[in-house]
Amino acid sequence: MRILNSKKTIKNYKWATLFLIGAMSIGITSCSDDDNTDVTSGGQEVASAWLTGYFTSTPQGRLYYMEANENILDETNVSNAVELGFGSRITSFGEHPYSWNDDAGTITKWDVDRTTLEFSVEGIISFASLGISGNIGLDIRFVSETKAYVPFIAEGLIVEFNPSVMEITQVIEFDFPFTEPVNAFYFTNEPVFIPETEKIIYGISYFPTGCCDYDGPNGFPIAVLDTRTNTVEFKQDDRLLSAESLVRGEDGSIYINPGLGHSLAVEYMDNIPSGVSAELNVLRIDENGDFDTDFSFNLKSVLPTQFARAFEVPSSGDLIPFIYADSTTSRFGESFNDRFTIFDDFSDWPVATVNVVTGNVSIFTDFDEFNYVGFGHTTNGTRYSVVGFFENDVETSWVAEIENDFSVTRLTKHVGGSMQRLHQLW
Repeated sequence: MRILNSKKTIKNYKWATLFLIGAMSIGITSCSDDDNTDVTSGGQEVASAWLTGYFTSTPQGRLYYMEANENILDETNVSNAVELGFGSRITSFGEHPYSWNDDAGTITKWDVDRTTLEFSVEGIISFASLGISGNIGLDIRFVSETKAYVPFIAEGLIVEFNPSVMEITQVIEFDFPFTEPVNAFYFTNEPVFIPETEKIIYGISYFPTGCCDYDGPNGFPIAVLDTRTNTVEFKQDDRLLSAESLVRGEDGSIYINPGLGHSLAVEYMDNIPSGVSAELNVLRIDENGDFDTDFSFNLKSVLPTQFARAFEVPSSGDLIPFIYADSTTSRFGESFNDRFTIFDDFSDWPVATVNVVTGNVSIFTDFDEFNYVGFGHTTNGTRYSVVGFFENDVETSWVAEIENDFSVTRLTKHVGGSMQRLHQLW
């Protein structure tokens, strides 16, 4: 499950609508300054092709589309798009778009014609016979032209497939070392692929849904897949119970940022492991997925808060943006049933960059006009996020370039839903 960080809420919208809007996702791989143009004609190859993916909200649910154009669009154009249907996810690798269908548990590889920019199906793989379906499409990780992985971590399964021929090549089975919680559920963070070690890091997060006996792991666990041997190793650190984002820093380290699950467990659960304190620790792991036992950074040491989560804007060096509940205005309720009262003032939560090495903090306000910010990525040194707002029940969103000072430059606009992917195919 992916969870979207929301900066503001709208009257008559519950916090959960925006906070769990994370069924969608965004993957951004490059950007262009060219003017907008549609598909070319005359039989000549198009010099470049940009994939744009998004969904439009309908009474039946989110309807997904993708389109290809010679340059980055100012605004999406449904009449020029391929309709993928409901419950779809759009990703890409190299020159090919891929779409995942939640219900069917299938991934489709698409080809884009170099002259007309028309889409055609190149291959389909079904994972349904392996029990894999649902909202995991954006957790697919492409390692190379011939190797990619579909995870089903809590069920003890990762499937390798060959994107070039669209065939399953290996089913990796392992024992999931944690019992199924009665008062909670597990979800997997968006994985991080480490090219230097050819390993994929999956964060496994515990999220309490009932009270009040803790029934999760003794510390925050990760699954480390070595794609050279297709073996899986589990590691954990007892300085944190649950996290919601893994961010790779400039030095190659991966920073693990605490989330709502950790704060809820510490606040309301009995019998939490003795090694876990009420601190909001940022932890660090290296390129092999080993925890740095000499590093932790307690966000409570610099922010007046009971709860903070990494803001979905790409970090800059050691600077990680966080949205947090200022304890002077937002606090957890006395009972577990009142736990979400902390979001009553959600629209006024501050956003700050925290240098997790020096402890320096800077508040910034450039996102105040948006109701949500989500799914930040850094590509070729440029950082992007999706920003959007609701007005009269209509959603408008943009892919935005994020500058070093965290100012926002809006790029492609989409009315009636949210952006999902921007990628240069060639």
